[in-house]
Amino acid sequence: DGDGDGDAVLGAILESSSSPVPGAARGIGEYWPGERTAKPAPPPAPGAMATALRSVPPILVLPGFGNDRTDYLENAVGAVPTLNRRGFNTTVLAVKQSMWLQVFAKGALDWSFLRGSATCESPSYSWYISMAIEEIERLSAEAGGERVLLVGHSAGGWLARAVVGLMGQERASELVRGVVSLGAPHQCPPEGVVDVTRGVVGDLETRFGASKMSRWGVPVITVAGDCLKGDPSSEFPWNRASASAYS
Repeated sequence: DGDGDGDAVLGAILESSSSPVPGAARGIGEYWPGERTAKPAPPPAPGAMATALRSVPPILVLPGFGNDRTDYLENAVGAVPTLNRRGFNTTVLAVKQSMWLQVFAKGALDWSFLRGSATCESPSYSWYISMAIEEIERLSAEAGGERVLLVGHSAGGWLARAVVGLMGQERASELVRGVVSLGAPHQCPPEGVVDVTRGVVGDLETRFGASKMSRWGVPVITVAGDCLKGDPSSEFPWNRASASAYS
């Protein structure tokens, strides 16, 4: 990072709370004793605060496939209230759930998408990338030129890389502080497994790998969870519906 504390910014988001409040210190995260009761107990004081940084970047949350911006605002445990408790100013890209239909509608007319060799510029995703770039420019301008930190959930993680890549080195290094992806696929699936990105992840790895983005001054951190495998023999259809799911 150009000003030396980019890693500290990312760490402040990902670091477990060191608060002595029960639950937080045990790494339970943003779920705490009494949070789900009829009269919810208040959240514990977070241990990692943005105020410890030399400058606090605005955060833009990039929703995952099929998600609506409102999914990240839920009560006290959504991404926005969780980050704001740590002293960040957090915005969610204004994606509505219905907008994701464009992926299929535009993909049906795009031969590269249909054959699984789509690129970052694919019309199936260009609407999302354009929205994100416009929002990054707006947030940076409102923050007096402060660079924006991107937090991408699921598909929002690899789309964040597409956003940075298509902005180009000069523009991205001027406007983007870094990328944190949460449960996002960044590699092509094994042979014989359908690539749900229709080739875009492979294009990203070839053209805009994480090492290249780091050289641009845009560090990347990826956080992954467990893979939950479906049970083909289950009597419950929702268990048979998918081979695997990632947190």
